[in-house]
Amino acid sequence: MDNKQIRVVMRDNNIYMWQVAKKLNVNETSFCKWFREELSEERKQQVMSAIEEIKLDRLKEQK
Repeated sequence: MDNKQIRVVMRDNNIYMWQVAKKLNVNETSFCKWFREELSEERKQQVMSAIEEIKLDRLKEQK
C-alpha cells in the first residue's frame, strides 16, 4: 500500500488527517509532512492501525 492508497482509505471512510494525527499523538503538521515521501512500512502500519481504531470508535459511538 502506498501513500496515495492510504489517503484514499481515509477519504472513503471520511477520516481526516487531523484525526489520525491525534490518534497517533503527532502534530497535524508533522503528520502531513510524513506524506511528502513514501512512508516506511512501520509508519504505514501505524497509520492504518490508527484508521482502524477511528473506524471502531465510530462504530461504538453508533451503538
